[in-house]
Amino acid sequence: MNPDQLKHRIRGVLAFSPTPFTADDQLDTEGLAQHVDFLCRSGVHVVVVCGGVGEFFALDNDEYRACVQTAVSAAAGRVPVIAGVGHATKIACRLAISAEEAGADGLMINPLYFVDPSEEGLHHHYLTLSRATSLGMIAFSTRGMVYTPAMLQRLSEVSSVVALKDEHGDLKLFMESVELLGDRMAWINGMAETLAAPYFAAGAGSITSGLVNFVPALTLAVWEAGIAQEWATLRQIISERVRPLARLRERRRGYHITVLKEAMNMLGMPGGAVRSPLLPLLPQDREDLRAILKGLGLQPV
Repeated sequence: MNPDQLKHRIRGVLAFSPTPFTADDQLDTEGLAQHVDFLCRSGVHVVVVCGGVGEFFALDNDEYRACVQTAVSAAAGRVPVIAGVGHATKIACRLAISAEEAGADGLMINPLYFVDPSEEGLHHHYLTLSRATSLGMIAFSTRGMVYTPAMLQRLSEVSSVVALKDEHGDLKLFMESVELLGDRMAWINGMAETLAAPYFAAGAGSITSGLVNFVPALTLAVWEAGIAQEWATLRQIISERVRPLARLRERRRGYHITVLKEAMNMLGMPGGAVRSPLLPLLPQDREDLRAILKGLGLQPV
């Protein structure tokens, strides 16, 4: 899939899959394949592996390649598979090449950490990646690494940069970027379900989700209400069904991943364990999660 094709496929619900690990800390590729198949059958539009929810920071090179290969094989062309790429430029290029060889349809450039490169350095990062692989790339804006409209305009000179995932949450900057670059890029709401309404109104054409991993009908309902601009319906879905899960995920550090995996495990799905330094849910939080799942009409074990 070339970058332009990828840009036009980035629409709808982008499911960010966890990476399942066994109790003895081994990669569970069988579980990942099972889950990617579930996501494809659920009606999501894109599957992303090796992102933040996928604990990319905890994967070695062999595990990374295995995750991408497994996801591509399990998706079997039903939806695009995007692989996260992290770390500094040399390592990122190696991972990008590995992802392309494994059959990925595109790359999401995970935020750099510990360093805050200049605009020139970030441009060089993307330019070097574009020379290492033919895949389209998604820029990923966060509070720790903000992509301003001016920076995005500079990155738009790299033809394979085709989208922005905004997890920064500054709607003013997001709207200014959309106004500046228009359909040069695909615009992704990286703040998930809770801020769906303002992001759809601001020009986002897709939404990222972790909740979709165990309750896909909920995220798809958010997407459908948002695209139809049924704001009252959307607010009701979020306040009554999404908010309790979102609050639990915000309760403790690392819970944005741990809660997803534990919810999947409770529902008999291959969530698996988190990898250190992340920790399992505390007992009282497990009971709260169980109650929330029951409130959604699910049957936790």
